[in-house]
Amino acid sequence: MVKNPMAIPQAILELQHPSMRESALRCLSDFLIWKREADRENYDWTALLLFNSCSTMAVLLQEVLAFSQLSADGTPTVRASKRVVNVLTLFQCIASSKQTRYKFVKSFIPNFVVPLIRFEIPLENYEDVRAVALSVIGILCQAREPEVIQWALDSNMVEICQISMEIGSELSKVIGMHILEAILQDDSGMSYICSPTCDLLLKNLMRTWELVTCLAVDQDFSPRLLFHILRCYILLCTNARGFSTVRENLPDSLTDSSFIDLTEEFPLIASLLQQLLLSLGKVDNCSPSFKPDDLQLY
Repeated sequence: MVKNPMAIPQAILELQHPSMRESALRCLSDFLIWKREADRENYDWTALLLFNSCSTMAVLLQEVLAFSQLSADGTPTVRASKRVVNVLTLFQCIASSKQTRYKFVKSFIPNFVVPLIRFEIPLENYEDVRAVALSVIGILCQAREPEVIQWALDSNMVEICQISMEIGSELSKVIGMHILEAILQDDSGMSYICSPTCDLLLKNLMRTWELVTCLAVDQDFSPRLLFHILRCYILLCTNARGFSTVRENLPDSLTDSSFIDLTEEFPLIASLLQQLLLSLGKVDNCSPSFKPDDLQLY
């Protein structure tokens, strides 16, 4: 692993040589994972070098496209999966830096990550690929910059998150919900998801979130998933159409005592659940925070 930041430019240059590329990707990925929390200055500096150095983004895109072709043919290997995960780790770095994030989005390179999320591959570690690919989108959206959220909407990332909820691992589901939460916190995102033209999308999302019922049965699932689902429900309740949809489709397991053990262990989840039920008027002697009939739906 590269430990000296001064060696990073050389490692980036080595990406240009096919015989050295796999090793260079591994070294750069390990360096970024090591520096991500401990040394934010060098982490952001590396993002600038990666994005602005000659041909580097083209090389990284070539790696993603090559793996996508392998996946489409049903022939990805564990080695190839690890290699593309290293590429995606570099994309995470570029997505996280304020100086490169929007340029990265404008290049539309993140759009080429989407097929990696959609593929269903019977490979033991393919879920790692899906989760890291989703995390690139999540890192872009978590800054909640209006231009990035608009890109996410234009690129159908809401539908991609729905797919991750349907076919992904627990971690992929958590990241997908995290992305949806970030989109719902933006006015344009809320308007898009709750617009009459997206009525089917909203209802499909609610059906996807019925996995809450599964969580109630098997609480070995990460509480992070329930946390993000509750946050999304609460955000939707601030919109008239979203309020109506949540109220009509709220799983029974959220109104009975199915999650009593989980709420006792995690007070934050208990607080979110209480907030949701209060908003919907699902608590005894409590009226909804507002009634959708009193608001303009169209």
